[in-house]
Amino acid sequence: MSPQRTVRVVHLDPDGFADLSVERELFESELDAVSFETIDCSGPAISTRVEEADVLLTHYATVPAEAMNATDCSVIGRYATGVDGIDVEAATERGVAVTNVPTYCDEEVGEHIVTLALAILRGLPAYTAATREGAWDWRDATPVRTAADSTFGCFAFGRKARAAVRRADALGFDVIAHDPYLSDEEIRDGGATPVSFDDLLARSDVLSLNAPLTDETEGLFDAEVFARMREDAILINTSRGRIVDEEGLIDALETGPLYGAGLDVLASEPPRETNPLLDRDDVVVTPHAAWYSDGALDRVRRRGTLNAIAAWRSETVDGVVNPAALR
Repeated sequence: MSPQRTVRVVHLDPDGFADLSVERELFESELDAVSFETIDCSGPAISTRVEEADVLLTHYATVPAEAMNATDCSVIGRYATGVDGIDVEAATERGVAVTNVPTYCDEEVGEHIVTLALAILRGLPAYTAATREGAWDWRDATPVRTAADSTFGCFAFGRKARAAVRRADALGFDVIAHDPYLSDEEIRDGGATPVSFDDLLARSDVLSLNAPLTDETEGLFDAEVFARMREDAILINTSRGRIVDEEGLIDALETGPLYGAGLDVLASEPPRETNPLLDRDDVVVTPHAAWYSDGALDRVRRRGTLNAIAAWRSETVDGVVNPAALR
């Protein structure tokens, strides 16, 4: 009987996690013969550095079609919900299964969205900046509003948006949502009043962006869209940075109508130190951390690894993005 072929697993961008013990142990316990290693590279560089691999694991690294060709991989496992850094269409054409972790951080992101909204709504950035400079005056942040007098709007209404809406509703917000891919009934069932895109812009005191990055959404929120938002509105973005045109956002903060912004994602991550959004008293920026809790970190590592293993075995599970590519 011939020995079983060793499965070569390459983990990209190792700085995504503090160590790889969880991933390594799961692969070694689930598959009989495994070679597990880590190589810090991303994008086209994968083609020249990785050589052949059966499974590529990534948290932040992008995986273009040329990397798939060069490595002859069968599975690309992404430790995240979004897969916009992976050419899924090219992967499907090549029979490469792409996996993600769909539900590991819905509650964390929902909490983060509402936390950012309340921080801006209650003027915390302006108060913090003023008191740091020696001031002690409630007028340093105006207008300060309450949830009970405000409308909370969602652009796209998936699981994370619904987690935020449950919390926003409990705080007293009036909740509305727009999602062109859902029926009005589905939006109502999720706890929000369905509205058109124009109404969403016109009515939202807080507007949360929850859409994936696509050709339709990239740069959608630009100067023209911001100009249609209500006076003193607050923008929250925990989805993808490139949905927002940052120059347009800065202009809308400086000249109106926006009052503030809570951003967990930026167009370029990590941002340059010169990014003007980092120095504003009307903006809260967090380092793409809305997903994070100790529990979510454990879930994403374990589920992400098990989903990649299932795809290697040609098993259809929730987390295989392109099941048509399964062997």
